[in-house]
Amino acid sequence: MKIAEYGKAAVDAEVMLLKKKSIRISKQVILCLVGALFGLFALISIHAVVAALCLSLLHTGFLGTSLIVFAFDLVCMLLLFLCAFRQRIGEAEIEAKIVRNHNLKELRNSLAITALIGALSGPLGGYLRGFIWQFIKKIFGKS
Repeated sequence: MKIAEYGKAAVDAEVMLLKKKSIRISKQVILCLVGALFGLFALISIHAVVAALCLSLLHTGFLGTSLIVFAFDLVCMLLLFLCAFRQRIGEAEIEAKIVRNHNLKELRNSLAITALIGALSGPLGGYLRGFIWQFIKKIFGKS
């Protein structure tokens, strides 16, 4: 495969990876917003229910009731954040990373071979070939 083909394949894999990441992150953001909206309405309703239960059944008073409702809010917030950021990386993203890394490795190898061939076929290569040829002639030549 040529250098340009490796580069194009690596870029295509990177684009696929970015698409998959953006889809996953946008889903998380949308789920967070919808969850926050429903959670807000649910918490407003649950505040009244928890406050009424604490005041009438537990007889905790206004301060105790507000502390219990605050603790309940914190627990609900933690559960929402845990559910929102629980999504894992998909198989397509992992496959795109593998393809990208393979193509980048092949691109580096192709560039290294091209640079080596360019150096050996240029003026430095001509000098080294002449030097090696003279060395071999000197060793195997007539004494």
